[in-house]
Amino acid sequence: MKVELITSYSSKTKQLAELDRQIAEVEERLKSPERTVEDIIRHIQLVKERHSI
Repeated sequence: MKVELITSYSSKTKQLAELDRQIAEVEERLKSPERTVEDIIRHIQLVKERHSI
């Protein structure tokens, strides 16, 4: 018998907080002239991940 654990509210909250922190870091880099295509791609990935939670 396989048991699947349901993700708790607190872990989702922590995960969202971490994603928000990472998004904020990338957004700061995007405001600078040193931004790269990888920064833009990373930002899109993080936002997609946040919306999927």
